[in-house]
Amino acid sequence: MAAMDAATGAAMDGAAGSGLEVRDVVMSYSGVTVLKGVSIAVRPGEVIGLVGHNGAGKSTLMRVISGAIKPVSGAVLLDGEPKTLGSPVDALHAGIATVYQELSLLPNLTVAQNAFLGHERTKAGLLSKDEMRERTRALTTEFGLDVDPDAKVGSYPVATRQLLEIAIATHRNARFLLLDEPTTSLEGAQVDRFLDIVKSLSNRGIGIILVDHKLEELYAVASRVVALVDGHVRIDAKVSEVSRQEVITAIAGEEAAELVDRHARPPREATESTRPVTVAVDGLRTGALTDVTLRAHSGRVLGIYGLVGSGRTELLRTLVGLDPVKGGKITLFDKPFTPRGPHDAMKAGVVYVTEERKTDGIVPQLDSSLNAMLPVLRRAYRWGRLDRARLKGIATEYMDQLKVKGDRTGPIERLSGGNQQKVLLARALAQNPKVLLLDEPTKGVDLGVKADIHQMVRRLAHEEGLTVIVVSSEEEEICEVSDDVIVMSNGTADGTVLDPDSLTPASLRHAAWDLA
Repeated sequence: MAAMDAATGAAMDGAAGSGLEVRDVVMSYSGVTVLKGVSIAVRPGEVIGLVGHNGAGKSTLMRVISGAIKPVSGAVLLDGEPKTLGSPVDALHAGIATVYQELSLLPNLTVAQNAFLGHERTKAGLLSKDEMRERTRALTTEFGLDVDPDAKVGSYPVATRQLLEIAIATHRNARFLLLDEPTTSLEGAQVDRFLDIVKSLSNRGIGIILVDHKLEELYAVASRVVALVDGHVRIDAKVSEVSRQEVITAIAGEEAAELVDRHARPPREATESTRPVTVAVDGLRTGALTDVTLRAHSGRVLGIYGLVGSGRTELLRTLVGLDPVKGGKITLFDKPFTPRGPHDAMKAGVVYVTEERKTDGIVPQLDSSLNAMLPVLRRAYRWGRLDRARLKGIATEYMDQLKVKGDRTGPIERLSGGNQQKVLLARALAQNPKVLLLDEPTKGVDLGVKADIHQMVRRLAHEEGLTVIVVSSEEEEICEVSDDVIVMSNGTADGTVLDPDSLTPASLRHAAWDLA
């Protein structure tokens, strides 16, 4: 840690008088102190990777720097001079632009209108649409985006809109760019393109603070890493001087770091034939799937990877009856299986955890116990009435297994995203699955929660004998957690099984590109 402390001092000294600095910032909400004297600095052209567990204060820090909120104490300095940032507009005028995880471009306006919103070009007092259009085309071409300046932003996929946000932010003469988990909606080639853009912006002298839970991405572009833990800066060091394991240890503790290290390549059985097949899919066709064949085995984790449009999510939805089968067959425990919906699938032992926890998973106003037990509330009924004490007792058993933290008695929407995800996984366990289908199980969660979820997946498969099928757009996650890997492309999979021990995230990505 001595090297990290020295790096902190060096970073602060190097930034003094030239760059963007946050000095001794304290921020509280309702009497709870979220930032406790935080100081960081970024020089022009420097990329800082900002990491931390959910609730560590990362988003609050970004909002302070962007002018969205005013801290209790402390200061934001630009080129050594204190700046009063009363709003994001003030920050923009000072050269500080922010791209949040939640998209902010207006979907009903065109790309050009969004690019110049509030900065419209005029000639003799008239709006110069031609100039706006041409400058927008030049901007999007520079960022490698194939978009029409006259097309509405809402007509493009989320990934394209995320990159547009970054392009438009830099277009507004930004000297410093704040990026809050920008790759959540990106994958494969899109992530590579984003990382190239970050490097290019850095080479142009733009200082960047990048919030990211994915250390592989962060280490690919950042020159320094800053770890926030419970509102304090725990690490501020050059990426060459601090290992990923040290970062994970600082954020999630020794136990989580040991789990990641121990299971980066967990022992696997020699062949999948040593375990019986539980799920067999042959020539499956739906609206999105054209020809899918695969086998999933008891006691093993099958990882399914593919680019956007590959059909990976649609496969899981079909296995629980959300998407109708048009051809081919599904066999479950050697018997034909065509579920009419999730409840039908649950009765057969097949349980699905959706990717979209906010829209398709949690009920925001209900507490954690009710959310965890929704599909099996009958287990908590006595004499025709819901027994709240019994409900809480059963739910607590499953939530304890997942290490759900925070106030379980209040609305679940008050919990962090990672703990909301754990409640959904507790709900899945409460249904006593034999086959567990997980769609992007660690999307948007911090490193500690990810380690907990990976541990749970391996335990359910290797110790309890469940069949677990994991769909993920994170190559590193597929390689780490899977016993067998199948790559899907354009609604197809031919049943070819890849051994994760022979894969790297890069080789898995290239395998998907080769099939696309």
